[in-house]
Amino acid sequence: MFVSRLKKLLVGVLILLPVAHVAQADGSAPFLDGYSPVSYFTVNMAEKGSEEFPVSHKGRVYYLTSAKQVELFNKTPDKYSPKFDVCPYSLTLGKVLPLDPMNFKVFGNSLLLFHKSDAGDGRAAWESSDLNDDELIKLANKQFNLLKF
Repeated sequence: MFVSRLKKLLVGVLILLPVAHVAQADGSAPFLDGYSPVSYFTVNMAEKGSEEFPVSHKGRVYYLTSAKQVELFNKTPDKYSPKFDVCPYSLTLGKVLPLDPMNFKVFGNSLLLFHKSDAGDGRAAWESSDLNDDELIKLANKQFNLLKF
């Protein structure tokens, strides 16, 4: 009973959190604050996209930097989309914290975006964890799946 209520509460919190400005129905606020998800993979940096190169995937609008990025994204959009909508390290702790699009890590074919604020740095905590990347991703996936129910 308690676990069921806790899950409902966490899902409610997840829904209410501002997560890197999810695109509005009118397209006015791109996901990731306008940073191009392709740039994390191609130039290993957070790079602002342009309104000239929008793409949509799973209800989100992303801004990319060039027609070449649009082509790359459209071939494999799931590759370029962030693995989680919230900080993966916070998930490993059973928490939900919003993303900072400038605080990222590309692990294999996964884009991981982390929380960063005066209260903490998710990527730094991830990197200093006793668990390796694979173990942390498994734990984050498990917690994320629990939050969806």
